[in-house]
Amino acid sequence: MKPVVAKPAPKEWVLKAKALLEEKAFDGPWPRLVEQWYWCEESKSFVSPVSFLHARYREGKLTVTGQPKGHPAKLQPAQVGAWVQRARQCTPDIWDVEAFRKTWTDWWRDINPPWRKAITPMPRTDGDWVLLDLPGPNGFLNVLVCLKWWRERLEQELPAWREGVEDVLWVLERMNG
Repeated sequence: MKPVVAKPAPKEWVLKAKALLEEKAFDGPWPRLVEQWYWCEESKSFVSPVSFLHARYREGKLTVTGQPKGHPAKLQPAQVGAWVQRARQCTPDIWDVEAFRKTWTDWWRDINPPWRKAITPMPRTDGDWVLLDLPGPNGFLNVLVCLKWWRERLEQELPAWREGVEDVLWVLERMNG
């Protein structure tokens, strides 16, 4: 019989983030996406990306050095930076939903592993997720909160939004093993 291992207590940021992501009852795969994100954070004991990557490096599972605090921001929607600067206390303005969709889609492709983003549409095959698998408030939370903002600006769910949700869900399911 396996010993019972206590689950780590969630940190305040993750409880606030989960409440934010669950405040609207979106249909379809959204609840499962939020659940998978939470499990991914829980499996890493709700640590910061720096602590997590240092541990992966010490285990020999990561060969890059440096201390990323989140996914590359080069193509990240500007609203993420505004939200983070305001201590994640407000919903940023999105005046042009189509431009936001394109920006989010380009950023999502950019932060995916090179073996995946080289092909359009991005393939759903297993591979190494180490550079995408960043926990903490500057990690996958930003990807999900962008999807939430996008959906809130839509009068009805659009196929492009659902495709984005399903792809992020598929990735999180792979990362969660």
